[in-house]
This record gives sequence, structure tokens and C-alpha cells, in this order.
Amino acid sequence: MTISFDRSTCCDLNETISREWLVTNGLGGYAAGTVAGVLTRIQHGLLVAIPPRATKPQLLLAKIDEEVTFDQRTYYLGTNEYRDGTFNPSGFVHIEAFRLENGFPVFTYRLGGIDGMILEKRIWMAQNYNTTYIQYRVIKPDRLTQSAHKVNSSVRSSTNNNGRSSSIAEQARPEPMILTLLPLATYRPFDLPQRGNTSPPFHIQVHGTENQASGNEKDSQLKLPAGIAGSSIFIENNPSPYHLLAIGQPEMQATFIPTGVWYWNFLRRCDTVAGQPDTDDLYLPGVIRAALYPDSDAVLTIVVSAEELSSQLYQQETISLLYKKEIERRQSNLERALKPQQAIIGQSDSEQDQQLHLLPLTTTSDPYAGGQNYLQQLLNASEYFVAHYSQSTETKEPGRENRPTFRNSIPRPKAPDKLQLIANYFALENKTRDALIAMPGVLLVTERYQEAQNYLQDLANYFIGGILPDRLPTAHQPLTDHDYSSADITLWYFYALDHYIKVTQHYEFLEELFPRLAESINCYIQGTHNGIQLDTADGLLRAEKTGKALTWMNEYHNGKPVTPRSGKPVELNALWYYALVLMQGWSERLGYIGHIGYSASIYQQHANRCKHNFQQRYWNPDHYHLYDVIDGPEGDDASLRVNQLFAIALPHAVLEQPYRQHVFEAITQHLVTPYGLRTLAPKEAGYQGHLEIDIKQPAKQHQSLHQGSSWVWLIGPYIDAMLSQWGEPGNEQDSQVFKEYLWRKGMQLLEPLQDRFTVGLLGTCENVFDGDSPQHPSPQAAGLLSSAELLRSYNKLVQMRIEHTERLLLSQ
Repeated sequence: MTISFDRSTCCDLNETISREWLVTNGLGGYAAGTVAGVLTRIQHGLLVAIPPRATKPQLLLAKIDEEVTFDQRTYYLGTNEYRDGTFNPSGFVHIEAFRLENGFPVFTYRLGGIDGMILEKRIWMAQNYNTTYIQYRVIKPDRLTQSAHKVNSSVRSSTNNNGRSSSIAEQARPEPMILTLLPLATYRPFDLPQRGNTSPPFHIQVHGTENQASGNEKDSQLKLPAGIAGSSIFIENNPSPYHLLAIGQPEMQATFIPTGVWYWNFLRRCDTVAGQPDTDDLYLPGVIRAALYPDSDAVLTIVVSAEELSSQLYQQETISLLYKKEIERRQSNLERALKPQQAIIGQSDSEQDQQLHLLPLTTTSDPYAGGQNYLQQLLNASEYFVAHYSQSTETKEPGRENRPTFRNSIPRPKAPDKLQLIANYFALENKTRDALIAMPGVLLVTERYQEAQNYLQDLANYFIGGILPDRLPTAHQPLTDHDYSSADITLWYFYALDHYIKVTQHYEFLEELFPRLAESINCYIQGTHNGIQLDTADGLLRAEKTGKALTWMNEYHNGKPVTPRSGKPVELNALWYYALVLMQGWSERLGYIGHIGYSASIYQQHANRCKHNFQQRYWNPDHYHLYDVIDGPEGDDASLRVNQLFAIALPHAVLEQPYRQHVFEAITQHLVTPYGLRTLAPKEAGYQGHLEIDIKQPAKQHQSLHQGSSWVWLIGPYIDAMLSQWGEPGNEQDSQVFKEYLWRKGMQLLEPLQDRFTVGLLGTCENVFDGDSPQHPSPQAAGLLSSAELLRSYNKLVQMRIEHTERLLLSQ
């Protein structure tokens, strides 16, 4: 899977400065930047990791600027924007092409004109290591096409175009490129700027090579092999260093030259728009210099690592193996997704069967063109949001706080014990609701069943009064009463668990959780925190507390909820009915397999009463859709909001026919946009068709998020609601035609969002857009919910296609 841009795009700063790339390591760490090379966010950097005892991710190395001397000329390849608006240097003009290959960014720079050379830079991370690799190699222009999709020499054999081993002795060696690298360092929280005049001093420990004499005996154990140079970087009063190594062949003569220079006032333009601190100072600990020869497969690899300093960090064999395993892992994910889960009768696992797992695009002559590329993008996007965090804290031996340890054993990947689903980039928020809604797409479609179970099991430990917290605790941020402020999160837990049980049939796990589930339902019935209680008059759930927003529309402005929705929100009771039906079914199931004491009748009674009164109370006969909230402080809210979608989209829909069709038509007519569903219809009072982005008043954006903005993730439940209309026609032939129509409509809804993977944060999709055209995205780069629901919906349409094809074959 490749997203690529040619020179015409790469040399246009307006195009490249707005396109971002992201690589993650599965530990909550990442590397990120822009195609132009400019850092446009405070959170951008080449290594963001969580060192021991850190309270949040730390940005360790911001970027590396390149200076290349070739053919008696120096080329400055870096691009930086400063506070006064100037760009210096403007290296983006040398970018020949950019591609995102297997999720990794690859830059190619043309040096010396049309007959010059091509310098390739590739950036990648391996899963479960706090390490970023930046690799450079030289390519002749006539080899560029042949080499475009080849990996570097650390993962390929050294061969010439005839497949024979090449040797420097076989041909006269041309003049090398002299590569000077400027690593610009930080050591700060990833979301806070660094100030050179107030930051703790940096300490740089330069590592010598084995053939260099050292007058300092204590440094003798840190000798690096010939061809490797580097240093360890500390800040004062911090025991955790990170390491910067340049790995090449001895003839490259890689050296690290200490400098210790501050560069001031880099501008981060995205933070300017968001009204956040937008300037950053960066420290240059030293420069790396090496010679890169054309006509060879030599590669210079820069390793930036927060791991313990080990010989394995600079061994080419280890780097090669890690890269190979990472590519194989990504390809395996795609192959597993393409493998049919339901074999067509009379056929084997053939290429034709596999095609059924690709999304046919109706606007192309080949209906499957781009399908595999789109699926790979969705799979890669889902990985960005899955992170594991270790809850342990590391201690250092007294007297060794500012010295790296050095060992020769093979470094093992981290063995983290807590899974989190990151809600967004680049805020890296931990949101329980988002995680539960996203779990079916991110963890179950991708067959990460053990991780899904671990997350559900861990989260179950934090029930208090039947309520789940808004976030999971961390080692440095324990939960408080304020974190238990949502009425619907517990009910979304039932939603995620239902999907998990359906896929895994893991009823032993259900039995383990059932007492907590029963207790939670009882707490909702009897009454619990924040005014959450069942109304005995109609069997509907109420959630009301002054000054609180208890649903997913939970934005605040000046300390007050923008959309309080106090009373009986429509989706809260749709979820309540869904949970009751699940409890009824689960009780019967556990009783059937021999677990006594689980009575289904009480849940059935509550569910029946809820469903009956839901039809009576929420239906608005004047507008032919549902009230958004009933029994609120100001009466019933008749606003046409998207929340009623869940009354027809959940697997056990609370709304009966013929109301469903009317609600679906109202939503389709007033709320559906190319990039998701509006939260409020344009005809309603208070509608805001565009996100309020004001540099002087950044909080104004919160006022518009649920007042008409379009949310991508809502396409998922909308497709669920649409597909639930299966079987309406009377005869089989009409039913098959109707299903074909619904299936194609679902594909048409996903198709416009395919384009979003090549703009903004490449390979992902934003969460929120303007409600009105032109639909611009919010400043947030990408969200968990949108990626998860796109993947879940894609998978659902695929399974529908398979089932539809099977039935057609059986009827012939």
C-alpha cells in the first residue's frame, strides 16, 4: 500500500506543509512530521517516547536537518518556519518525490540537476521498541524507478542490476556525497514547547570508537565499532538518557562532532490556529558527518533510541531483521484480512474468493480497483491508536543516574501490561467511551481478541456504583470523582462486550463479568451518581445534574456544558434497552449451560416496559422523528439531532416499525453529509455550519462541535441502520435485489472518505468536519472513532457481500 506524491506536489509548499506523516511503535510512542519537512505542531518529532518515571510522553528528538555537499555545491534539505514567518532553509524545493510505503515515509531528493543523484531518506519504527530509524542512501536517477519499492541495504542483499554481488573494487568509485546531519534535540513533554533560556541544561556523552584511545577509563566500556559514531543525551536531574547513533560502513567515516548550540523561535503554525503556544526552541548537541558513495548499496542509518544502550542497537543484522519482521507483520495483517472467513461452497481459498473481501468501487471500470489499497490503509490506520503502557516504574542505582548502561545481550521488546486505545492525534487522549465504541473495529475486525478481552477485563475493575470512568488511570494520574461523569459509558461497555462475545463465543469470560454487569444494571435502576436513575413511572432512564454534560455531547464553554441534554436523552434509553435485552439473553444462555441463579425475567420485564414507553414518549408526530430529550428542565427537546440514530442502529433496536423508516428518512435528508453526519439539523435554532476556529478565542470551537459539525464515525451506525432494513420485500428475488441496492449504498457512503487518506494526516481520517460545504476538518489531525468505524463498516459490507454471493450460488 503506497500513498505517493510527485515533484509537482512536493515542490508546492502549500500542499506539503499540510500533509503529515505518522509512525507508531505500539507503546504510545511515535514519530511524526510533514512532507515538507516543517514541524507544524508542538507534538511533531522524530522520537516521542515514555521514559521510565515520566508522567506523559516526552519529545526527545524533534528533527534532523540535512546538508549535502555534492559536485562542489552544498544543498540544504531541511525546511524550518520561524516566528517572523520566514523559511530557512527551504529544502522542500529539492524533494523529487514522497511516498508512504507500508506506512513508512520515504523522501527522495534530487541533487545536481537532471543528471545528478537522488538521496533517499526512509523513516520507520519497530513495534514495542522506543526507537526511530532514519536511513539514507544514494540512488542513480536511472535506478530510481527500479528502486522505488525496494527496501534499503539493511534489509536487502548487496547486488547490482544483473543480480550479481557488486564490489567497490570492480569499478572506479565516484566522488561521495558528504552528508552533514543536524539533529535538533529536545527533552520535554510532547505537548509543551521548550524554551532554551529556562530548560534544564543538556549533557552530551560522546562515545568513541574501538580504534580510538581514551584517557578516561570509565568510558572504555562504551567504545563503538569502527564506522559507528554517536552520543547519549541527558538533561539535568533526569536519569533517563536517549541515544543518537550513526551506523555505516567504516569507509563512510561517520563522526559525531559536539556543538552545543541553541536555535530559537521555530514556529508551529497549527498551534497558532488553535490558539496554543506556538514557538519552540531546539538544541543542537552536535553534528553527524559521513560520506555516502553513489553506485553502492551503502546505507547510513541514524538510530534514535530511548532503550538501554546495547550493541544490538547498532548491529546491521538486528536492524535488518527488525525491518523485515515489521514489513512481514503488516503484510500478514492484510493477508489475514483478505482470507475468506466463510468459504464459498464448491470453491477453495482462491484469488476470486479473496476479492470478495475488497471493497468494489462503483465509479471505476474495474470495480475492485483500489480495494486492496483502501483495506490496507484502514488496517494501518487502526494500528496507530493501539498502545500498551507499562505500569511499573524503574529505579536507578545510586551514583549512576547520569550514565547509560551498556550490555551485549539482545534487547527484548517491552512487555507492557496495560492496553489503551488512543482517542486522537495529537492530543493522545485516553477516553473510555471512544475506546468501547471503537473496539469492534480496531480490535475485533483485526482479530486482536486477547487484547480486547484484556481491555474489558481491566476496565471492569473500575466500576463504582455501576458507573465506569471517563478514562483509565495511569501510574501518575489516579482516578478521581470527576472522572465518573458520564451516564452512557457503562452502557457502551455492554455494546463492546456483546461484539466480543459474538465473535469469540467466550462465555466463560461472560460468566466472570456477569456479577458486575448485574450490579451495574441494579445501580442504574435504584439510582447512582449524577442523577442517573430509572423513572418508575415509565421505565425510562434519567440522567440529570446541574452543570454537567453526561452524554457524548460533553463539551464545555466557560465551565458550562454547551449541550447539557438533562433529562432523558434518546440514545441513553436506546442503549439502556439494548443492555437489558443483552442481560436477558445472557442470563438465559448461562442458565442453559448450567449456571443457576441467573433470572432473565426481571430484565425482560424492564426491557418490555422501556420499549413500550419509548414509542409513546419519544415519537414526535408533528415532525415525524424522535425527541432528542424528554422530561428536561425546559420540557421536551424536539431538535432534530443525530442521537436518535441509535434507536434504529443498535443490534437490538428499541424503535419499532413504522417509526424506524421515518426516522431514517429524516436523518438522511437533514444530517447526512459526504464526511459523516451532522450533530444538529441546519433548520434548527443554534445550528453552526462551520467550526468556530478563532485564534483569539480557541474555546469557541467547543461551542460548535455538537451544534451541527459533521462527525465521521456516525457513518458506522448510519450504515447499520440502513442495512437493518434487509428483508423488506416479500419474495426472495426482490429481497436479493434490495440487499444489492443497500450494499452499494453503503459502499457509496465510504467512498468519499477514501480521499481523506491522502490529505491531512496521511493514511488516516479526521474525526470532525464542518456541517456545511465546503467541509473543512477540525484542527485535530485524526481520530480513533473515525478509523474504527470505517474499518468496522467496511468489514460489515464485505461480510454482507459474501453472504449475498453465497445465497445467489445456492439458488442457481
